[in-house]
Amino acid sequence: MGNSNRIIHDENEKINMLISMDIIRIGLVDDEGFAYIVPVNFAYADNKIYFHTGLHGKKIPLLKKGVVSFQADKFTGLKTADTACGHSSYFYSVYGKGNAEFLKDNNDKAYALDLLMEKYTGKKYNSFPAKTLDITEVVCIHIQSLEARAHTKS
Repeated sequence: MGNSNRIIHDENEKINMLISMDIIRIGLVDDEGFAYIVPVNFAYADNKIYFHTGLHGKKIPLLKKGVVSFQADKFTGLKTADTACGHSSYFYSVYGKGNAEFLKDNNDKAYALDLLMEKYTGKKYNSFPAKTLDITEVVCIHIQSLEARAHTKS
C-alpha cells in the first residue's frame, strides 16, 4: 500500500531528512544469503555517510564486500480516526544504497570521527590519539541512491 504522493523528489529535502535522523540501519547480506541489519550512529557530509566500529565482529567482513543498503525513519505522530482503518502514522523515512570503504588514513578517520562528535555532542574535537585511531574502523558509505517518503500533517 504505497502512496505515491508521499515520495520525496527534492534531493535537498532527502538529504535534510537523512541528516535529521539519529540512527541508521546498515543492511548487509551474510554468507548464507540472509539480511544482517545493524543500527549505527552516523554523520553525513558530501553525499557520504560515516560511522565507526571496532576492528572485529560480524559486520566487518560483510562490509568489506563493499555493497550496503541503509534505512532510517522518524515517527512524528499518530493520525487518529473513528475507525481502526482510519488511523495512520506520521513519519519521515529515508533509504538507499551505496559502496562501503574502510578509511585507512588517520586524517580521514579523524575528519569522520569529528563529524560524528559534532553531530552528537555539538562540539568539534579536532584531535584523536593515534592509539584510538589504530583500534577504530571508520567506514564511509558513498551514497549511490537515496529515496525518501514522508507522511506529514497537512
